[in-house]
Amino acid sequence: MVALLTIQILSIIATSLTNFIGILTFATDYWSIIVYDLVKLRSYAKWIIIEETINGNIHIINNTNDTQILSNINYKLSTTVIDNIRSRLNIPKCQAIKITHNQYDDNHTHGMINPESESMRLHNVAAACAILIVLLICTGTFIGISIGILNNVVLATMTVGVIYLISTMFSTFVVAIMYTILNSERKQSHCSTLEILTDELCSSQSIHLSYSFILGSLFVTLSFITSVLWLFLQEKQRKFVRH
Repeated sequence: MVALLTIQILSIIATSLTNFIGILTFATDYWSIIVYDLVKLRSYAKWIIIEETINGNIHIINNTNDTQILSNINYKLSTTVIDNIRSRLNIPKCQAIKITHNQYDDNHTHGMINPESESMRLHNVAAACAILIVLLICTGTFIGISIGILNNVVLATMTVGVIYLISTMFSTFVVAIMYTILNSERKQSHCSTLEILTDELCSSQSIHLSYSFILGSLFVTLSFITSVLWLFLQEKQRKFVRH
């Protein structure tokens, strides 16, 4: 009886932690960091504007070596179809660069637009998987606690274990898809969308993993552990019922 109660408590704790990490992963949705080396751009740009679209604040960067810009490369769960991913970011992003020493007018400013149209299908798949994962873990939690533990239904407990195993599989898909998109950004840099700054911009930027990858990987691990705990719990329940 004590062993059964212990496994039940561990299962509830693991489930709560897994759900929290999973929702946090898809809610934050920061999968990459773009770092611009402004030393390489300084001879070519007078200033670079960073616009915070949340509060509308504008920052002009012209005296630092580099700055980290959080880049959201995955859809928000509520987003369905958009034409320009970069234009929908609610976090700081590079908005425009003032050009100097070029054949065009000195007052000409180039916006940095990145449509990422070739990644649309992968984004849609990742968003669909994320929505499915949230539905699975919410359903699994309800079934596990209200039916599996409180009513001591073995079949319900086993179902929760299977649900979290499926959640592990789909969360692995999401992490793999986002890593594929990140590698695509690293290789292509989407420089074909720029008019003048192609060479200079591409040579000055680097893309790194952000904390959503860490949270996503942690969620995969915790989801698998939670699945094992629920499956182990149903074995304990079977033995308890037999005795």
